Parts: sequence; structure tokens; C-alpha cells
Amino acid sequence: MRSRYKKSLIIYSSILGALALIFLIYIFITLITYENHQINNYLINTINKLSDQELSNYLSEYNLASDLLEQYQEITSKKDLEVKKIADEEYEIYDGNRQIFTITTKVLKNKTKLGLFTYQEREVVDIIPNLSRGLFYYDVIIPSNYKLYLDGEEITDYSKSSNFADLDFMYYNSSMPSLVTYEINNLTSEKEIVVKDFKGKTIDIAEEDFVYQNPDYFYQTNTLEEAKEYIDINIDIMEVAHNWHLFLTKDLSGANYGFNTIASYLIDGTNMYQMAYNWAHSVDITFTSKHSLGNPIWPEERLENFEIYGDAAFSCEVYLNKDMIVAGKHQSDIMHDRLYFIKDNNEWKLINIQGIE
Repeated sequence: MRSRYKKSLIIYSSILGALALIFLIYIFITLITYENHQINNYLINTINKLSDQELSNYLSEYNLASDLLEQYQEITSKKDLEVKKIADEEYEIYDGNRQIFTITTKVLKNKTKLGLFTYQEREVVDIIPNLSRGLFYYDVIIPSNYKLYLDGEEITDYSKSSNFADLDFMYYNSSMPSLVTYEINNLTSEKEIVVKDFKGKTIDIAEEDFVYQNPDYFYQTNTLEEAKEYIDINIDIMEVAHNWHLFLTKDLSGANYGFNTIASYLIDGTNMYQMAYNWAHSVDITFTSKHSLGNPIWPEERLENFEIYGDAAFSCEVYLNKDMIVAGKHQSDIMHDRLYFIKDNNEWKLINIQGIE
């Protein structure tokens, strides 16, 4: 009797164990199925399972299949691709920050397993390779007086050009470089990008989303002597600043309150020239307060903070403290400005003055 009971218990336990195992396997399969149907996993698995023939078909419409198939085979085998939703059932697939595909899907039905795990069964409607510019492409944004090299070969054709922000007044002639964008498309592999400045020095450029640029393109120095290491500055900047400051207070000698002297630093037809002409020929200059100048005239003066845009354009900061004697009392007349120079007919000319707060 006891033997029969023991045998029944073993059989019953075996059945329960088998049922428990089947249930655990079912739960495991359900969890795997649930995970695989999560949209990110579903799309990445879809990409990972693309055959060579499917890849060739997707690439063929761009006539680049033979060139890009090997790269796409490598990329589509990666498990760490990123999925970004851009619209309802439309997604972009990224390898790092490089967009590889746009995928459109369709929901077939919703399913619920074990009363807890709800997921959607989908099918892929379309897979579009992102090849409008090729698999590998770059934008390089640099000054027009810089040179760009791609795997050692100089690239000379740029797609667009614009003025540097807040420096529009510098573009009277070709002395001031513009900011140009090189769009390099339809590459079949990564390339080495090298940029050299107007002195032939290789510079560091930052890359973000395949755009290479550097927000600080210009040489900056503290002194005139340091600036002359980069460009030939053969104009007496302090003389220009002194005479401009004297001109504004009717202290510059010569015809038209010294306008002819000032005009020699300027370019006829520019806003700077017109402003000086208007001051010299307006009635306002005659109302300048009566005064004399101290000795020394300039008890404090500084020339500093040079910014060099190229071999024919630069700016610098000038600080002048002019001692004026008004009604027997010494008064400081401060000029603290940034002066901008460009070359015109191979001579340095003052193109603009901006106050420094």
C-alpha cells in the first residue's frame, strides 16, 4: 500500500514538475516575444536580419550598391544602433550620430499574454537608406583664406559663403575673409580632414554631427609686437587714434578742422569716411566747448588686444585719456574704442570704430 502511494506521489510530482517547467518555458518565451516586439528591439532586429540581397535591393535605386554594400553589411550587424521616432510609425535608425535608415511600419494587431504583457505585432512597410548625400559626408565651415584637405588633396569648391557676424562693415573689398561652407558628399569611406590657416598652420577643428568648425578662427594677441609676428602692420595706429580723438574735439590742425589728415586714413565712399566728412562740414563742430590741452596731452594710453582676421585685416583696442582744460579745470576725455583696419590698394585704412563699454 505504501509502495503504491509512493509511486503515485512520484508520478504526480513528475507531472507537476513537467507542468511547472512548461509554464516557466512559456513565461520565458512570452517575455522574449514581448521584448522582441518592443519597437526599438523590433526595428534593430529587423536591420540585423537584412540579407545581402535585401541590402542590395535597398541600395540599388541609388546606383551605389556595389560601393556601399560592404559598409552597410558592417553597420547593419551592429546591436547598438539607435532608434528615433520622427512621426507616427516612422522611425530613423542611427549608427552613432550618422543616420542610416528611415523605416516605416504598420501595426497589424495587439496581443496580450498572461493577462499582463501587451505588445503590438507589426510589419515593415518601407526601409529607405539615408543616401541623399551618400553614406559618408561632411560639412566644413572655415574662413575663405583657409585651406581644406581631404585625405591630402586640397578641396577648393565651396557651396556657400557668408560674412562673419557683426563684421559686415569690414567687407568693402576682398581684404576681409568670408565664412565658407564646403559640402562634401557621396563618400564611400571616412576621410582625414585637415585645415590650414592663412599662415599655413594646421588648426584644430571640432566635429559635431559631421559638421567641422571652430568658433575661434582668428589669431589674438595682447601687443602690437606679437601681432606683427602674423601680419605686416606698417601703419602708426596710435597716430591714427590720437588724430581721430583730436579731430572730434576740434583740436586737429589743418583745413576743415583737420579733415584732410583724417581722410588720409580712410577710404572714400565708406561710412567711416562719410561720418568724418559730415562732422568736419557740419555746424555742430563749431559748438565744441572752448578748452586747451594739458601737458602731456595723453597722460594714459594703451594699445592692446589685437584680433587678426587675415594678412589684410585686423582690429585692436585703443584706450586714450586726453587731458582737456575747461574753464581752468582739468577734465579727462576718454576714448576707449576698437579700431578696425583693412588693406586697400595695398595700404592700411581705418574702416570702422566701435566703442567699448
